[in-house]
Amino acid sequence: MMGIVLSEGSKQFHVPYGPAMSDGSLDARFIDLKTNPQMIPVLSPCVGWPETQELLTQINKACSPFMTLAADQRYAKGPDPERPVILVSFVSLCFAEISHNAKDFVSDLVSFLQQQMDVILNDASTMLDNTLDLEIILEIQPTQFHYHKIEGWSLTVMMIASGQEHHTVRGTWGWGIQALLDGLNAYAPQDDWASS
Repeated sequence: MMGIVLSEGSKQFHVPYGPAMSDGSLDARFIDLKTNPQMIPVLSPCVGWPETQELLTQINKACSPFMTLAADQRYAKGPDPERPVILVSFVSLCFAEISHNAKDFVSDLVSFLQQQMDVILNDASTMLDNTLDLEIILEIQPTQFHYHKIEGWSLTVMMIASGQEHHTVRGTWGWGIQALLDGLNAYAPQDDWASS
């Protein structure tokens, strides 16, 4: 089973993270990886997860028009004996130019990503001769950018890969991560995303 779902959240996301998610300090746990890319390899979601490290590195490159706000992933018990292993992940991102995070811009990005990722993942399924057991949710959410005193929107991409074994589930999830990167690059082509 494979699918990409669009969603709109109603709970406001705070950047830096607000008191509900931290010890009360607005900047607790948030690191601007656009200006501090050297921190990416040591972040806990990246340790032992080269796919997440590559995702955060590519999105936060100087030539990328995007930046990440949060990311994580973990294995969990699957829903049934046919799929005993699941890998759940998310990455929240926005346009690096904070004033571009209007709802219509982020919604346009989501629509574009849905189409691009669907094509890429269907091509991967055809090439592998197997439907990827991957669900993707593209959720826009109202976001308060406290440093800039601006209200806007951000995008959270959630992925749920399922299967029999950890390594195959991780491989399926890897296809989703690559489809996201390819979709972002197609939306805002940057010749040197991968090489800089």
